[in-house]
Formats: sequence, C-alpha cells, structure tokens
Amino acid sequence: MAPERFYPTMKAQAVAQAMTRGLQQVSPQYDILMYPLASGGSGTTDLAVRLAKGRIHHETIPVPNRRPREVKWGLLPDGTALFDAKDALGNPDGPSRLDKTYSDSLPLGLMIQHLLTYKPARIAIALGDVLAADGGMGLLQFFGVSALDQEGLELSSGTRSLLHLHAVDFSHLAPPAVPILGLTDIAITWNARVQQQDFRLDLIHGGLMSAAMRLVDLLAEHIRVPLAEMPGTGVGGGLGMALAFLGAQFQPGAEFLKELGHLRELMWNVDWVMTGTSELDDESVHQAAGVVALLAREAGVPAVALAVSLKAGYLRLYDAGLTGINSVLDRPRTEKDVQRALPALIEKASYRTGVWMESLSDGG
Repeated sequence: MAPERFYPTMKAQAVAQAMTRGLQQVSPQYDILMYPLASGGSGTTDLAVRLAKGRIHHETIPVPNRRPREVKWGLLPDGTALFDAKDALGNPDGPSRLDKTYSDSLPLGLMIQHLLTYKPARIAIALGDVLAADGGMGLLQFFGVSALDQEGLELSSGTRSLLHLHAVDFSHLAPPAVPILGLTDIAITWNARVQQQDFRLDLIHGGLMSAAMRLVDLLAEHIRVPLAEMPGTGVGGGLGMALAFLGAQFQPGAEFLKELGHLRELMWNVDWVMTGTSELDDESVHQAAGVVALLAREAGVPAVALAVSLKAGYLRLYDAGLTGINSVLDRPRTEKDVQRALPALIEKASYRTGVWMESLSDGG
C-alpha cells in the first residue's frame, strides 16, 4: 500500500490503513506492506523521518510582529535537516482569498538560518502547499540580498514592500554554506507558474506581478542564469525562485521518499501494488502515483490507483505503468459527504480492487 494523502482530510498513513482494512476483508492471509508517500507537501517531514529512521526535533523561531513559532523538523541519519515550508510559514495571510497564499517568506529564511547552526550536511525543504506572494524577497534578505526603493532605502519584507521595489543590492550576498534541496509537488518553471490561475496575483493586488517579475529579472541578471525557465523555480510561489538563486537543487518529493525507503528494491518482492490520492491529473506522473507506477512497471507487477476525481491528463499514468484506476465513490455524492465518509469509501474501494485482483490472479 503506497498511497499519498487524500487532501484535505486524510493523511497518507490513514489512507494506507484504510486500504489495508479493505484488502484484509478479501483475505486475512495477505502479507500487506504499508508504505505511505508524500509529494512534497505537508507531511513530507514526518514520512521521511519514519522511512529513514531519523529523529523529530522542534525549533522556535522569533517571527517579527507575531508570537514565536514552533516548527517541526527532522534530522535524518545522513545529516539531512528537513522541514515542511508550510510549518515554517504558519497560517496563510496573503493578499488574497486564495488558499495557501502567504504575504511574507521571511519565516522560511529564519528557519534555514536556525538549522544552519546545527551544521547539517544539507537542508531539504518540502515546498508543496504554499504560495509565497513576495517573490521570495523575505527569504533572500537573510542571506544578504537587500531590496531597495527609488530613494535607495532598504525595503522591509512582505508583499506591500515588494510593490516599491526599484533595485537590489547584492554586495552583502552570502548564500547558505550547505546544499539546499527543494522537494517539489509539481515540476514547473516560474514562467509557467505565473500563467496559472492560482498565481495570477496581479489581478489580486495591483502591480504585484510586475514587481515580482522585476525581482526575478534582477536576480537572473546578477547570476547570469535564466532562472524563470528552470524547472522547480515555480514551486511555492516565489520560494522556488529565491532558493534557485541561492543555488538550491530540486527533486520531486515522492522521488526523495522513494530513495529513503528503498522502494525500488521492495517492489521486486511484492505481487501487486495499490496507490492513490484524492485527484489524478497530468501532474500526477511526477507525484506519488506516478513514482509507484514507474517502479511497478520496472518490477513487472500490476499497480492500481484509487482516486476521488480524475482530471485532464490522468491517462498519462497508464503510460507510466498503472494497470488500473478505480474510483473510491460508490455513488454520486456531495463534496462534504465524500470527506465525511472518505475512510469507509477508501476501505470499500480497496476491497473491490482486491476482489478484482484476486480474480485476475486466479485466471477468472
């Protein structure tokens, strides 16, 4: 059982447990392995620590004008310090009603600085579930990048300050001394991201998009790299862009967890695989369902995905290696009804899938 969460109500571990209960009703003799995954969003740190047998720690960061925030992070045996960006940023406070939007990436810079005091081998950040509307300017200020207004005065962090951006001072630039790995939920560039409906911030807060684009141009000009065209720079709003400027590399969150838990080796010792998530679409190939499908195809075992909804591009998962896709819905339901009954629906769908797979293995 290798699912990820069913957003927004069920974590990956709970989904795997519901799948297991359903399959055990087909035959209690099945030897079932639970391998919950994440695609770079909330919960990535918990799963990584569990898979790598690391340790959970908590860090208190003094966020300006707010109460100190306690952020959970993990230390893995290879020296990687890992945290979820959403934990560091807290509750959305962006200049819009859009879910996951934040006006200031400053807490992320604070968290990175605090982790550097532990001298980790590298820092990994799960960048899913957030959109930083300040172009990553708040994060960059912790590493010597100063945003200036027309009078040459340094701007404070936050979305409103970004609107007054005129120039950037790089004279005190001091990138982090350890490698940074951004764990992504989607493979997207900055240029592609600004075209998406969930990131049309210029329509939400007058002039914000043009200011963000100016910041991007100034950053790219300084290091002579086309940042806006690099995969990963569109993740997390401005976070991917800012981290790429600091030299970060990017990797799909599901790929990271796959390697930590040696899923490729495990796949050769199972008869079939079940994965799933709330929604399957064209990006799912880069997420947990796609990772599981590719590994199952390599190992020659069937893989089935459960989902609540299917969107454009989901057929790519069959090309990746899925044998089948089953709906967890047993009849038309409202969204509220689905969320209320989701554990039972997943359990029943797992049972139906198990009966189907048993029938195929018996030659029926």
